[in-house]
Amino acid sequence: MLTLDDRAWQFLNGPYGIDESLPEAIAGLKAAYSKELLDDIIWERIYHQNTLYENTFAAIPHLLEVVVNSTDAEMQLDILCSLAVLISEDYNPPLPDTIPAEYEDNTDLTPEQVHGIYNAYLLALQQLPALCAALLPQARAGAEEDDKTYFLAATAVAHGQHAFARVFIQYSGGEEYIAHCEACGTDTFVWPKGDRLLLFQEDPVFHKEQEALPITPHPDKTPAWDGTTITEANSYAWGYHFLSQLDMPNLKQYWPYLFGTASCPGCGKPLVVFESILAGM
Repeated sequence: MLTLDDRAWQFLNGPYGIDESLPEAIAGLKAAYSKELLDDIIWERIYHQNTLYENTFAAIPHLLEVVVNSTDAEMQLDILCSLAVLISEDYNPPLPDTIPAEYEDNTDLTPEQVHGIYNAYLLALQQLPALCAALLPQARAGAEEDDKTYFLAATAVAHGQHAFARVFIQYSGGEEYIAHCEACGTDTFVWPKGDRLLLFQEDPVFHKEQEALPITPHPDKTPAWDGTTITEANSYAWGYHFLSQLDMPNLKQYWPYLFGTASCPGCGKPLVVFESILAGM
């Protein structure tokens, strides 16, 4: 990874331009963990409004190193779930020797230097599956389902399922979802009622008297997962497995509806609910 004394940090943009004190801040976090310092680094210095920056890719390996070297499960979960938010927004191909889109205007670093930063980032991400597996018992023990939703997203990120992760990061409370119909271009509101999800043509907050439309739940209420393959195609099964492992009863009852089917309230065309939620992101 890019060492903290490398001059390249002086040419890496962040949310507010070059942040020459970022390496010092990261060194301070490594020396003595501070929740306040962690939040400052992540949410102010390397990420802003769903946007990654040049310094994001250089910083993440160092932050993951803090997780690997720690024995404090609460701190490890905090960093891991926070980083999942950032990593889920990486749309670059996960291939070595890639020039990420965030570096396209950087004329101060050589392609070899950029390759080195991104390759180290990809290498650091290879630690995520083992970290998530090791921390799952601690995540399960948490009291708040919202926090577990972020860990579910971190597990998805660990296996390259960024779109899946973005859904559960944006809708971590599980209280509403917005689905987009590609056929007519309208948005539909997916809201819970009792133990199921329903569709609404208008925002139910402002249109309380409208009639709800049903979602036909996925027919397999307890999908089986092979325990190894995590892909977009079998996200219903492996997602169900992990939310069950994490003991997430609220999300579990809605799961067949999230992966169910319905008719668009706007045009009547068929909707696959989860795919439509992804389209609305």
